[in-house]
Amino acid sequence: MTKRLTINDTWTMAKSALKACQEHNETINKMATMQSDLWKEIGLKQDRIKELQETIQDKDFELEDLNQHYTEQLRYLAEIERENKKLYEDRLKFKTAEATIEKKLNKQFNLESVDN
Repeated sequence: MTKRLTINDTWTMAKSALKACQEHNETINKMATMQSDLWKEIGLKQDRIKELQETIQDKDFELEDLNQHYTEQLRYLAEIERENKKLYEDRLKFKTAEATIEKKLNKQFNLESVDN
């Protein structure tokens, strides 16, 4: 009887150990699948990061070009404003000179006075 109980206990322990091994194997397989999925996802994320970094670099180059173009336009605008100011001053000088000459001519020919 004792021998029979020992064999039954051993058989029960062996079945329990087999079941535990099967559950452990299932768990390991699930973990391996999850790990594989995680590595795939990490790879996809790294690819996306690389794409975004390249896009950022392209946008930085584009911004640099636009800033350079904008700076050139500002310089050109400043040059045009200086030229416009000079032309305006020259115009005032010519108007003043014209008025002076007109006054002298009117005075010389005794015409009526013209003041601007």
